[in-house]
Amino acid sequence: MKKILLVISTLLIVVFVACGPAAENKDTMHKRAKEVQDSIANSIKTAIEEVSATPNAVIVPDTTQKKPQ
Repeated sequence: MKKILLVISTLLIVVFVACGPAAENKDTMHKRAKEVQDSIANSIKTAIEEVSATPNAVIVPDTTQKKPQ
């Protein structure tokens, strides 16, 4: 029984190690991750530039409501 469990566990380990992604898939995955990272960085940079480019907002009090007495 111990030998059977040893053989089965060894086979499972071999299958998990052998079924990793191919090198081409890894390169594609890394390229895609870099594109996504650059896109996120660009959108953050654009948002920061928009906020810093707009002048400070002037807060106007709401005068349409009656004041409590």
